[in-house]
Amino acid sequence: MIGRALEDVRDLGMHRSIALQVTLGSSVMMIMGANLVYPVLPVIAQSLAVPEGQIGLVLTAFTLPAVFLAPVTGALTDLRGRRVVLVGGLLIYGVAGLSIALVDTLPWLLALRVAQGVGYAAVMPLVVVLIGDAFPDPRQQTTAQGVKVVFDRMTLLALPAAAGVLGAIAWQWPFVIYGAALPLALAAARWLPEPAMERRTNAPSYLKEVARAAVRVRSLVIFSMSSLRFFVELSFFIYVPLFALNVLDVPVVRGGLLFTVFAVGSIATAGAVGPLAARFERMPLVVGAFVVQAAALLGASVASSVWVLGLAMLVFGLANGVISPVQKSLLTLSVPLELRGGYVSADRLAQSVAKSIAPLVAGLVVALAGIAVMFQVMAGVVGAWALGVIVLDRLGLLRSDAAAVAAPLAGPFAD
Repeated sequence: MIGRALEDVRDLGMHRSIALQVTLGSSVMMIMGANLVYPVLPVIAQSLAVPEGQIGLVLTAFTLPAVFLAPVTGALTDLRGRRVVLVGGLLIYGVAGLSIALVDTLPWLLALRVAQGVGYAAVMPLVVVLIGDAFPDPRQQTTAQGVKVVFDRMTLLALPAAAGVLGAIAWQWPFVIYGAALPLALAAARWLPEPAMERRTNAPSYLKEVARAAVRVRSLVIFSMSSLRFFVELSFFIYVPLFALNVLDVPVVRGGLLFTVFAVGSIATAGAVGPLAARFERMPLVVGAFVVQAAALLGASVASSVWVLGLAMLVFGLANGVISPVQKSLLTLSVPLELRGGYVSADRLAQSVAKSIAPLVAGLVVALAGIAVMFQVMAGVVGAWALGVIVLDRLGLLRSDAAAVAAPLAGPFAD
């Protein structure tokens, strides 16, 4: 399988496709949006005299615009073109991020983070769409989405060290890295092709088509995959370090290495997801991966040592490396080119809701019953979701991958 996976990656032609390189580079830049800032938050708080209770605003200011703007930017990519939205988003993101290196007050920092969030709202959903546009073949597309996940996870592994070194010099220095979005924008303007598609000119008619595609049973299940993934991951990741420290008496530094174990597992399967998607139907493949995650959550809840918890994190990561790219390929294969931007943005909106409520729900369960029980509750939520999808499939409401691609707008709720 490893040999076949390497052949699949080589067949993508990354080394000769500047457009694909720009797309993957844009994804990496967006991953940096929050993760580059995490390690320097204490330095920012100290340098700008920000109370601990307010330092989280640096992250909230960045993530909030996406909640409101993702549907708008998604529609613009279909109505006005991919290139103009990507170039504009990268320019806003890069200029705002680079400008932070020149400010020394919290209000200016927050204002520029909001501007960065506007760029993020434009670019991040579009990355998934562009990969779908570039690779109409389902196997190639799933492989490319897997490569995106690999690049993203490798970035997450490298960011803490890079941000820590630069932040030790001055809190503004890590923000200089965001300037790399500017040459990406220039490359996108020069080499990113527009897909050959019939662009809609009637916005109300276009929105009706996107809405009709989004309310199909199969679409709602695909949206629920990403919502569930982020809901469970955030709930799990917020409390894993506390569980390691308070229950297993693991030092904070060693507890942080658990996330490295997760990333390694995710990279391993994401890089080999093409052959898996070729062998199995995508919908059952994702359901099976979620069941594996539920087992990992149960294992974590009864972990008696850091080694057992580390094994649970590894298994959780292995499943994540399947869920993330396969769900993205299901998204882009479910609708024609001219509706993808709006459709993917609807999924992004569902993700944002899940990310917002996960800390609240997890915190409530922890307050009432403890961290271990919260892990078990999350496993139960995943199990109930998987059972629900199986029931829908048995009722004939979820057509096969091949049928969905052949007739993307036909379905139980279609006109």
